[in-house]
Amino acid sequence: MTKKEEVINSARELFVTYGYKKVSMDEIARKSGVTKKTIYTYFKDKNDLIKFFLYEEIEKMKKIVEKIEKKKLPASDKTHNIIYSLLEYRKDNELINRFSEESDNLSTGIAKECMEILNNTILAEIKRMLEKGIENKEIKKCDTDFASFVIYKMYVAVMFEWNKPLDKKEVTENIMNFLKSGIYN
Repeated sequence: MTKKEEVINSARELFVTYGYKKVSMDEIARKSGVTKKTIYTYFKDKNDLIKFFLYEEIEKMKKIVEKIEKKKLPASDKTHNIIYSLLEYRKDNELINRFSEESDNLSTGIAKECMEILNNTILAEIKRMLEKGIENKEIKKCDTDFASFVIYKMYVAVMFEWNKPLDKKEVTENIMNFLKSGIYN
């Protein structure tokens, strides 16, 4: 393992365990067996290291999207599968969860900035899928920024705030029914 990989692995483990705010560059250096000066040859500062992890996670999420996009599915199913898969990935990712916790407790800072970038990345994917659906006449013409936001927030609420066990099929059916026909007669 290279020194850079050792720094990255050590930093990830420390951030997951203690959170970004509580971990110092000295601790990362000590755990990875390198000097702080060595870390600074790879990363400008701790924020740069955090952003490295963020963009690494975004790349993993893009691969999830690419895999789903290759499937021959209607736009509504693709959109659902992408949103659900990304949120499921986010929910199960220890590092993202730690950043999310820290961003909830801070009004500013790198953790909050990272969560905004992550959320905006997911919103952009939803918007792109909606635009593609409109173009293919599978989705009614709408304000895709507004629709993306509402759809995303609906999924976030169900995935992270709903206090009942989640059945993926049931969640899918309920959200898709709601989106397709609404709740009013």
